[in-house]
Amino acid sequence: MAKRSLPEAVISKAVTAVSLADDGAAIGSIFGPAGAGVGGVLGGITGLIIGDQTTVFPMDMLAIPAYQAYMLNGTPAFQIFIKEGEVLTQVINTDAEQAMAMITEVPKKRRKANPWIKFSKKFEFRNRRKSESATAYLSARAKAASRAYKKMQKENGTKKGQVRKTARRAFEKGGKK
Repeated sequence: MAKRSLPEAVISKAVTAVSLADDGAAIGSIFGPAGAGVGGVLGGITGLIIGDQTTVFPMDMLAIPAYQAYMLNGTPAFQIFIKEGEVLTQVINTDAEQAMAMITEVPKKRRKANPWIKFSKKFEFRNRRKSESATAYLSARAKAASRAYKKMQKENGTKKGQVRKTARRAFEKGGKK
């Protein structure tokens, strides 16, 4: 899971706190206006504590589906018993996190430098003259580097198993008769 920026974490925590405060106020409203206030405060505090981080349950608890929160005195569809010390963690990304993952682009991989690029980077050439333009200097440097690279390749010769184009063409031309 990608690490979120501070503003994203703060917004997420605030949204969680507000939604749990609303739920707490709705549940507490069973006991009148004072119960709604107490439920809202407790729900908001729970939202700030829980947020998106892992939570270790301090005591045994029963969990019921959120859409049946009004059924505290009734019988919800199912209940889950949570033992003291169990850990609650986020298993899947939220919709917002999935959307952010789709939006972020994967950077292009850089091409591996070929022998000419390596040679050109290491090639030492004279400094640019004051009266010389940048394009003229770079053109002269490129020509000098090209000559030096071709000379170096000629001195090194062909590697084992490598055939120069001219030798291959001559062989192909002579072999077709």
